[in-house]
Amino acid sequence: MKSCGYSVVVIAVRLLLLLLPVGLVVAEHPPQTNQAPAIQNAAPQLAAPQKLQALVKLHTADELRALLARAEQIASGKDEYNTDEPIALVLHGAEIEIFKRSNYRSNKELVDLAARLDAFNVVDLKVCRRWMGQHDLELGDLPPFLDPVPFGGDEVKRLQGDGYAYF
Repeated sequence: MKSCGYSVVVIAVRLLLLLLPVGLVVAEHPPQTNQAPAIQNAAPQLAAPQKLQALVKLHTADELRALLARAEQIASGKDEYNTDEPIALVLHGAEIEIFKRSNYRSNKELVDLAARLDAFNVVDLKVCRRWMGQHDLELGDLPPFLDPVPFGGDEVKRLQGDGYAYF
């Protein structure tokens, strides 16, 4: 029985091969040429580099931590975004308090992350002078890597006008 079943399968395969269109068989084995075959890149193509800015909405330490982590992910190429420039973060609310020198001990991890990302040009952190003035903060109260801008809302609009997209 086994040999009979085997011979039926062999005959069926041979018949199937005979019935295949000639073009299909030829397509499986392209003719030899002197030219090297075109190599397809299996890696996905990244979009053209973009200018990016983070949208700060909640003004909390958790939001800032998440935005900085996402910026770091983008910079490492593990994200759908592609940028050659630092990601702009305009701080214009209560999150600025995190960076006060007097609050460093309680926010050390977050401030150090921001400083490291700024030092490696992953982010460009800006702070709103108007908000600072309304909350009695001086530039000397903050680390020097935070760049002051006159008004955070205007800076966000300026960045948009310069082609910065939100992530």
